[in-house]
Amino acid sequence: MKNKEKYEIKLKYCPNCGQSLLNSRSLLNEYWIANDIAYFCYCSECSWKGEIHEIHRVTAPELA
Repeated sequence: MKNKEKYEIKLKYCPNCGQSLLNSRSLLNEYWIANDIAYFCYCSECSWKGEIHEIHRVTAPELA
């Protein structure tokens, strides 16, 4: 186990109020849907809760 990768949490702050989600009263749960990464968050500061999905590629039409 020489090449043990260090795990890093990418999502650290509430998208609503900006407070840290890493405190002991908030909840941050990472899970996977097929190849996509999703996070369920609850912020103890503002009571916001919801899911955030990582997006790797976006295809959008060109605006004229």
